[in-house]
Amino acid sequence: MRLKFLTLFISVLAMLCAGSVFGGVTGKITGEMTDAETGEPMIGVTVAVQGTNLGAITDLDGMYNILNVPVGTYTLVISAIGYATVEVSNVHVSADLATYQSQGMSSKATDIGTTIQVTAEAPMVIKDKVASVQIIRAEELLAMPTRGFEDVVAVQSGVVASIQTFRGGNRSNREATNGPELFIRGGRPSEVAYYVDGFSQQDPLTGTSTGNISNNAIKEVTVISGGFPVEYGHVTSGIVNVITQSGGDKLSGTAEVVTDQKYDQNWYSATLGGPIPGLEKGHFYGSVERRYMGDRRPSAITSDVLPESPDRLPNNWLSGWSYTGKLDYDITPNMKVALGGNASIDRWSRYQHSRLFENEHNAYFDDKNHGMNLKLTHTLNAKTFYNLSGSYFVTERFSGDGMHREDLWAYGRPDGNPTADNEKLFRQWDDWMEGVFDSIDPSSGDSVFFTATPSGLDTVWVITDTGTVDGTPWADSTEYYFFIGDESQVYDDYVRRKSEYIGFAGDITSEISREHTLKAGFEFHRHTLRYYQHLRPIYVWQGIHSYGHVNRYGYDEWGNESDDEDWRNEAKNPTDFALYLQDRMEYQGLIVTAGLRFDVFDYKGLRLRSEDLPLDPDSLQFDADLTNDTLTQSLELEDFEDSEVFTRVSPRLGISFPISDRTQMRVSYGKFFQRPNLQDLYVGYSFMEYQLVGSGYYTDWGNPNLKPPKTTAYEVGITRQLGDNTSFDVNIFYRD
Repeated sequence: MRLKFLTLFISVLAMLCAGSVFGGVTGKITGEMTDAETGEPMIGVTVAVQGTNLGAITDLDGMYNILNVPVGTYTLVISAIGYATVEVSNVHVSADLATYQSQGMSSKATDIGTTIQVTAEAPMVIKDKVASVQIIRAEELLAMPTRGFEDVVAVQSGVVASIQTFRGGNRSNREATNGPELFIRGGRPSEVAYYVDGFSQQDPLTGTSTGNISNNAIKEVTVISGGFPVEYGHVTSGIVNVITQSGGDKLSGTAEVVTDQKYDQNWYSATLGGPIPGLEKGHFYGSVERRYMGDRRPSAITSDVLPESPDRLPNNWLSGWSYTGKLDYDITPNMKVALGGNASIDRWSRYQHSRLFENEHNAYFDDKNHGMNLKLTHTLNAKTFYNLSGSYFVTERFSGDGMHREDLWAYGRPDGNPTADNEKLFRQWDDWMEGVFDSIDPSSGDSVFFTATPSGLDTVWVITDTGTVDGTPWADSTEYYFFIGDESQVYDDYVRRKSEYIGFAGDITSEISREHTLKAGFEFHRHTLRYYQHLRPIYVWQGIHSYGHVNRYGYDEWGNESDDEDWRNEAKNPTDFALYLQDRMEYQGLIVTAGLRFDVFDYKGLRLRSEDLPLDPDSLQFDADLTNDTLTQSLELEDFEDSEVFTRVSPRLGISFPISDRTQMRVSYGKFFQRPNLQDLYVGYSFMEYQLVGSGYYTDWGNPNLKPPKTTAYEVGITRQLGDNTSFDVNIFYRD
């Protein structure tokens, strides 16, 4: 009774906790056991995964399957009455794939009672690969001259990496990223989905990922560039799935220091994992990394930029931290719960050549990512198990001027933004206030006095009353703010954004026969999105109420997070829901995965009832000479209607079959849908009203009528093993 109650409690807890897009984090081990002398299949052989509760017994045909094996490297212990025990080490399991391990067993009298040691070798041909999959394991990753999983992915086949350069415009929807932008098979960077331990690490607002994981905390990185299984949604180009390390039965840890003197690039990391003290069936793992780079992207071509720093770009630095943690506990031999989390903080500046002489005002970014996930795994029997998983993820960004940062007042430039060219003879309003106040004659009635100085400004002068300054009359009771001290060109953009999601996911897998393994699942997410952009912060001195410069929702007019805004500027809460079903069919080496996915996208936005008459959609016609006084000049809630709810069905098919023991061929087909970047769907309606009524320049804003992008993809691939350590892989694909 207590066990049933505990099972129910944890199941409900997992569902009530947040959930996420769910990606694969387990695989299976399968194979055939035969008599080494006769070659006949063996019945009743026990195959156990050492150090775990996982195992199986061979059937009438000598076959066995061990399902739901976490990614990692294991030792198999194989035993049968009248035969020597066999231990097979170095058996590696990858996400969403099967590891084939067949073994002949000896019944010789000289072998009985002994243990035969066997070391498994990584296969050059992955038999059940129905898609383009590339796997980078921990030992390979640590041997590569890269830092971070994005750099590792960037050198894989089919991936193109682009280091962003600043494009000049401040209001582009294309997000700046600290690491390389990844383009997989020609798709946009936002079409790549990123997962850590199966949970999405992507900002739904922009489609980018700014998370960072220490190299020492990574167990495996999987890159899928075509033929995605039905469990993966919201992706049309590629998948990057990072599996992190877990604690073992023994206490162990690592420490690493990487530093140089030339480019000032530094990494300090430490890990520790093992059993939880006092909790026999519990384990923990933790990782922390500190990184600092004086120049984020060193290059030989930067040697002559500045003589005083001949090998580094000025103000191109990064300062960051990464954290990873895991706790897992075996409630019963068949039930396990795991709690995990990761976080990263990166503050960085980007060098801009146009600001060579004022690089302290380079664009500055502050990225934060925090995620927590909870997962319950319950094995009902040797052929059926289910997962209930949940997570909470939040990502934030601030971007603005490198000197003034979050201090919005300090961006003000009443006389316009001066030039950044330090070589001009006279710079705009260079010390122009000097001498002005000396000419004020107090006897004339002029009045000059100090007021409270906003943070970040050296001085604010307020001139009131009537009179003249240098012969120029001042209007009565008018206040003029003069900024003295920082005369350089400010980075004229100010952005805050925050997106978080909460939800739950679950799946069940059952091997209903040797030929068929069914998997069904669901997922639900509710997002909370906030956005604030002051497009021209140099005009902040005019007053923050200049809505023509401020696009916001979920923030107040000063850029502070707020839930007290009315319908015009409240936070956005889109939801999405999905169901999927997949059958994995295996018959004499032929493997077929056929699945169907059903998605529901509800943007929960407001769209204009009339794009021709947005301010007065009930008017029959527009009065061209503007003499119709009945036309309103403001947006009201009745001018809008709810956005459309989109439903989509995605069929997926993958086929893998052997041509020989060294050659495998595969074919895949699928339709893939992805919600648009949510930043492209929404707008603050105060900002929209201002632009509709009196905008004097072009600007764009979100449109909740955007349909989910669709990609139809076909692929044919072949893998050929050329030698013991060499294979050749080629893919032909078509994407529409």
